[in-house]
Amino acid sequence: MIGHEQTIMKKGMDCLYKNLGVVEIEMFISILMKSAYDYTQWRQEYFENTYKDGGGSQLENFLNEAANNDPRGVSFGVNK
Repeated sequence: MIGHEQTIMKKGMDCLYKNLGVVEIEMFISILMKSAYDYTQWRQEYFENTYKDGGGSQLENFLNEAANNDPRGVSFGVNK
């Protein structure tokens, strides 16, 4: 793995360890690997239901913040 990928993996594992125990992490990873899980679809549905406040300003703010903090300059479909 290259440096950026290692950093992402470490951040992801840190999040998992912060919120789940070792057994639950193994279960989570196992579920992802054996299911036809579509993260992109889940993410879109999650953010539509969680952050949309009529005008969608919370979702737009979240996506703008993510775009501004992405070292690759990915815009997530939102103008920078």
